[in-house]
Amino acid sequence: MKLFKLIGRILAAIVLLVGLAFVGLVIYVKYFYSSEEEIESRYMSELPLSPDQFTEDFAEISGIVKENYSLYESKHIDIDALSASYAERIGKLSTAEEYGKALLEYFASLQSGHAFVCLKEYRIGAFPVYIGDSLFVDKPDTYLQQSGFNDKDRIIAVDGVPAKIWMDRNEKYIPASTPEYRRLKTARCLFKSHTDTEKTYTVCREADTLDLQLILLPEENMPVAGQPETSWRILNDSIGYLAINTMMNGVMESFDKDYPRVKHLPYLIVDVRRNGGGNSNNGRDLCRYLIRKEQPHCLSNIPMMPMKDAYQGKVLLLTSTITLSAAESFVVDMKESGNAVLIGEPTGGDTGNHPRTFKTSHGTSFRIPTNPPALSPKGFPLEGIGIAPDYLVRQTVSDFMEGRDTQLEFALRYIQDYADK
Repeated sequence: MKLFKLIGRILAAIVLLVGLAFVGLVIYVKYFYSSEEEIESRYMSELPLSPDQFTEDFAEISGIVKENYSLYESKHIDIDALSASYAERIGKLSTAEEYGKALLEYFASLQSGHAFVCLKEYRIGAFPVYIGDSLFVDKPDTYLQQSGFNDKDRIIAVDGVPAKIWMDRNEKYIPASTPEYRRLKTARCLFKSHTDTEKTYTVCREADTLDLQLILLPEENMPVAGQPETSWRILNDSIGYLAINTMMNGVMESFDKDYPRVKHLPYLIVDVRRNGGGNSNNGRDLCRYLIRKEQPHCLSNIPMMPMKDAYQGKVLLLTSTITLSAAESFVVDMKESGNAVLIGEPTGGDTGNHPRTFKTSHGTSFRIPTNPPALSPKGFPLEGIGIAPDYLVRQTVSDFMEGRDTQLEFALRYIQDYADK
């Protein structure tokens, strides 16, 4: 009898383990694994379609979008009317450039930062700083310097078009989930083009106004940017600073080297202002170093347990509108942990909703979210609304011109006030 009971318990345990494994597999497939088309990105001029194929290609695109894009109802988009209006326009186009621009505009109309057509750009590896309605050159690399640009140059026109008007005209091509992110991303496209390889920028430098020509490079010829995955500093005897600049593969190895340098300090400033996302698994693993108790991951609801050497001091998290995707889900988890004070600007408003890549029979690749709208464990929408910081602090022009970081200095003052209480 005892033997039968033992066998029964063993069988029950095996069934339980198999069930748990199956649930884990379902969660993995739903949130982290994607069987999808490989991205095949081309320049507009290289699109392998003749004008008489534009209508057929777009019909395939719009059919896939209607079947798989998971957010259009929540965004109150009449997907049939939208597709019909673009189909009518596309039927009258005669060049690949016109078709490419129409696709950019169509995907931007889907109102998601993760919905876009895969087209190559001519560009350089630098971005302007956008403060208020002003654009500035920030720490130009060698290539920009050789083209005549100086640090803190204010850019007032592109190809003779005033910068604000240039941005107003180009916003319609920019995929974004919030108006704030769309505007900022438009500004960050100033040194990019889908069609032009040379552009002229008018800059103000002290009392001078200069026209500077800049050759934009093909993507495959552009030098790889040298931004590290993470970096660290000790700001004084009690405050550590840790920048996490990506959630792409490689960030955990970099974090494991930098984290021991600051984990013993009573205050830690974690900076994700330049983090555009990557792999949400990395964001989840990083979060485990900064939480104090078990909590569900915001995307999968899988429990996250703090690491054995999880940080025990006070965390301040610097955010910006660039903070997006896997970086944004990291911010959601940190906010809901109750273990971080958020300082800076609202995030980009888009954790991803399981984006997938599709490709038409004509070879046009594009990417769209496929998971329906969802809420975090504490009820925050995971798409469409930026995460508001506890303290809204924006960089000022005067601080930028003086080389000062408005948001970091606010965080340091907050720590001083907190320590003095």
